[in-house]
Amino acid sequence: MTIPVIPDSSQLEPRRARRLLRLSWALALLVLIALWGGLVEGLHQRQTLLREQQQTRQAQWLRLAGNASDQRLKNLHKELQLFAERGPSLARDASELSPLSGGKLWRVDADGSVTQLRGQPENLPDSARQSIRQWLGNDPEQQSLSLLPGPQIGSENNSDLLQVLLPQCDNERCQSAVTGFLHLHDLLDPEQIVEHPAYALLDIGGNIIASNGHPGFDDSRIIQFARTRLNQVPMQLAVQYHSSETVRSFNLFSIGLTAIALTLSMLILLLMFRVSQILRHIEVNNNQLAHARQLLALTNNSLREKMRKLIDEQRDQQTLIETVQVGVMIVDAGDLSVLTSNDAAARMIGMSRQMLQRQTLPALFSTPQRCQELLDVLREQQIVTDREAQLNNHNEKTCWSMTSMRYLKFRERNAIAISLIDITERIAHAQRLQDEKQATERALAQLQATQHELYQRATLDDLTGLANRRHFLSFAGKALERARLDGDAVAVALIDLDHFKRINDNYGHAAGDAALQHFAGKLRSMLPENAMAGRMGGEEFALLLPTCDLEQACATVNQLREAVAGHYFDAEGTSLQLTFSAGVTAHRHGDEHDLSSLLKLADKALYQAKDNGRNRVESIAV
Repeated sequence: MTIPVIPDSSQLEPRRARRLLRLSWALALLVLIALWGGLVEGLHQRQTLLREQQQTRQAQWLRLAGNASDQRLKNLHKELQLFAERGPSLARDASELSPLSGGKLWRVDADGSVTQLRGQPENLPDSARQSIRQWLGNDPEQQSLSLLPGPQIGSENNSDLLQVLLPQCDNERCQSAVTGFLHLHDLLDPEQIVEHPAYALLDIGGNIIASNGHPGFDDSRIIQFARTRLNQVPMQLAVQYHSSETVRSFNLFSIGLTAIALTLSMLILLLMFRVSQILRHIEVNNNQLAHARQLLALTNNSLREKMRKLIDEQRDQQTLIETVQVGVMIVDAGDLSVLTSNDAAARMIGMSRQMLQRQTLPALFSTPQRCQELLDVLREQQIVTDREAQLNNHNEKTCWSMTSMRYLKFRERNAIAISLIDITERIAHAQRLQDEKQATERALAQLQATQHELYQRATLDDLTGLANRRHFLSFAGKALERARLDGDAVAVALIDLDHFKRINDNYGHAAGDAALQHFAGKLRSMLPENAMAGRMGGEEFALLLPTCDLEQACATVNQLREAVAGHYFDAEGTSLQLTFSAGVTAHRHGDEHDLSSLLKLADKALYQAKDNGRNRVESIAV
């Protein structure tokens, strides 16, 4: 913006000054209009860009969520099929039925009888049993995994509850079905629900089967949501994605752009205000020039009247200093004696003004060293601004002050002006906050230690210190899924200690515990760092060997077997030898076997090792 050049005041007439003022304001108004118009256009373009980014993220979320749901339904389908088999099954026992709620599973026959197959004992809701009977009575053509709306349980909000159903059919009709419940959010990866989008499961007709209960998700607006079809079940996954990061980015951009515009607007207005002051000052100077000629003719009485008014103004200024709440003192620069002060300074020190004027500056501080520090800074910098200091209070109270100092002339002598602001309450509050912070930090440290201890108890076997059965199966399942996605090999081995019952029977359970601990120590010392060992129960152990093919896994387990068999251990004063039998299998790139299938193959290889004489390693290729 170009500012008009202001001519000399002695050459500018008042009328011309007013014309120049109006022109300047008109130019400033045009600049402000252009500035705020650009702001609105910038915000509109930014909003359009963020809307496109949100649509892209929504499509990406839908693709990842659909793939995760299909994969979990596929794995669940395989695990449910295991329960159609009769008799004991290690693979079925190892299955977690994830993501079924509580791992609970029932079988419902066509006549309505119910048998619980898995999980803590619990009655199947009548509405769920009736829906299965009706579904079986319709002789469904779809004989694979199906999802039905979950029943209403109590007064809880179960809008995201689904009933899983797998029929058991012969050539004529479906006689029974296994069923359980799961929540819609358990089908998704935890990372997919961080932003809390509105999502729901729809049937082919577009009706809502289950949703996460988001208030923006209803039947009247379902056509506005993005969808994708699931491959495992004839259903659709719908989502409306609102990213808080996108909203925060737009808000920050809006605030920043608006702040810049406001700053520029204020600068323009301040500049125009300054121009107006200059032009008005020119007009005032012209008027004062006329009045000056009249003032020359004033009489001595008029001069004395002005002197009286000046004295009154000085008295008013002194009164203002005395009544202000900030403590003010004037100290002699030589001997540091107090020359004068106001009432606020006297109250802070706890003295009357008369007593205060008989004191010296160092005596007013709690430590003379602090006073000397401030004086040294004053001599070096000629000014001291906002320095904390503790003062001596005559009433024996703690008094903290924000102290400022500067040199001045007072009654024709060098002096120091000191201002004191009472910050006692602020210092006390800061100390309380510091105490509370330290207490909070101690509580957090104790909480972290407790959480670590609980995690160790939940995931490790108490006797051997290895992973317990639940933790091993969970970790191994995730590792197998990562290996399948990355195209890596992974091996699984089952180990059973030979003739372990003889050790317990002949030497006692303490010897058996020592044998288990000795074997666990060998596992920890000889397995690769990326391997994982877990105790499955009794004398049975399991190994997970990532990035190992079948040959490498067998070599690793054989080295472990030879090391265990070649070292004796002490059990209640008796030196004993320990051997084991092992079964090994491995997942290769392109295989579709899940963890249950691999454990089943490894278990089969283990029984071959026992049948072939024990103290050996057998393997089965996938």
